[in-house]
Amino acid sequence: MKILPRHLLAILLIAGCGTKDPSPVGIDLVNLSGGEVVELLNVPSAITAPQLLDIFPSILGGTEEVLVGRMNGVEYTGVFRVEFAPTDFPGGDASTLAVDSLFVELRVLGGLVRGDLGNIIVSLPMESWSETRSFVDTTTFRAARFPRDILAEVTPTLADSTVRVPLPTSLLSDAIALGGRTPAVEFALSGAEGNDFLVVAGSRESSLTGKSPVLSAVYAGGAGSSVGTALDTYYADRLQEPQPGEVLLQTGILTGTTMKFELPSIPEASTVNVVELSFDFDFDRSFLTSLRLRIERLDVAGGDTTRTITSSNALNEQVVVPSGSPFLMNLDQLMFHGWMSGQQTNSGFSLTPIFEITPDLRYEWGLFSNPRLRIVYSLPPASGS
Repeated sequence: MKILPRHLLAILLIAGCGTKDPSPVGIDLVNLSGGEVVELLNVPSAITAPQLLDIFPSILGGTEEVLVGRMNGVEYTGVFRVEFAPTDFPGGDASTLAVDSLFVELRVLGGLVRGDLGNIIVSLPMESWSETRSFVDTTTFRAARFPRDILAEVTPTLADSTVRVPLPTSLLSDAIALGGRTPAVEFALSGAEGNDFLVVAGSRESSLTGKSPVLSAVYAGGAGSSVGTALDTYYADRLQEPQPGEVLLQTGILTGTTMKFELPSIPEASTVNVVELSFDFDFDRSFLTSLRLRIERLDVAGGDTTRTITSSNALNEQVVVPSGSPFLMNLDQLMFHGWMSGQQTNSGFSLTPIFEITPDLRYEWGLFSNPRLRIVYSLPPASGS
C-alpha cells in the first residue's frame, strides 16, 4: 500500500486525462481537501469462476472464414461440400479413374494459425446440412446433434500459408460410384483430442483472391483435378471448462467470468478515484479483434444470484481491444466504493461478452490469467482541517 501526497495524485490524474480512463478525476475529487490518498497495487483475486453461457445460434455459412481445430476446451468443425462436373475429370469421364490420393488445401487468412498445428479428424456427415444451418438446438441453446462417421485421424502440413489435409481416397471413389458423371464429396474437419490449435482459413465466400478451399485428387497415371467448394461452413461445441487459473471471454460459445477481490474497508465519506483491472493476455490462444463486455455487480440472497449494473457509468459496458500483455481496463468506482465503504455486500462481479449481430459476424475470444487490481482512493479530511 502506498500513501500518496495530494499534489502527486493531481499530477497522476492530469496525466491520465484523455487516456484510457474515461473519468480520471474520480468522484468529487475536486471538492476534497486535506485527506490522504492511498494506492493499492496488485490486489489478487480471491475467487475466479467461469460462466458457461448459451451457444448463440449463429449462421456462419456466409462468413469469409472457416475455423478448424480445438482450443480452450472448444471444438471447431469445418463442413465442406465439393461438386464435380464431367469436365473436372481427365477425359471427361470419372468412371474409369482410380484415385491415388486426395487432399484439401485450406488457405490461411493473415497467418492465423494459433498454437502448434496438430492432427485433424476427418469425418463424413451422416445427414443433410446447409450454409444456413446454425448447428444449435434453440430449445436448449447447446450444440445440436450432427451425426458424423469418423473416417480417419490425419496429420496436416503447413507451407506458404496453406494447410494441406490428406483425405481418405474412398471419399471420392465412393462418390464416383454413387454419383456417376457428377459426383459430390462431403466431409468435415475438426481438431483431434489432445490438441490445442486453430486454423482460420478462407471460405468459398472469401473476398481475397486464392483464399477459398480447394479439393485436389491425383489419379493412377498421374493426371489430377482440383475443384473449389460448393458449400462450406463451420460450427463450434464446448467440450470442457477453461483450465483452473484461466479466464476465457468468448462470444458465440458465450463464456464469461465471475470474480471477487478481498478489499479493505474505507470510511463512507472516502472517494474511490481509480479502479484498474489487469490481466496477463495469451495472444497465441486468443482469436480477437475486440470484445464488448458488460460488467455487473453480483448480489446473492437466499441462494439466488442476480446481476446488476450499478450505474450508467460507461465503464459498465465497454469495448475492449487487447493489444498486449498485461491488458488493462478500468472498472466502475461507484461499485467498489459501495463494497469498500460497507454500503453493499461484496459478492463480486461478472464480465460477460455481448454477441453482436453484424455483417462480419464471427466467433471471437480472449484468454487471460492472473487478474489483479490497482485501486486509488482518497480518505476524508481529518476533523478540523
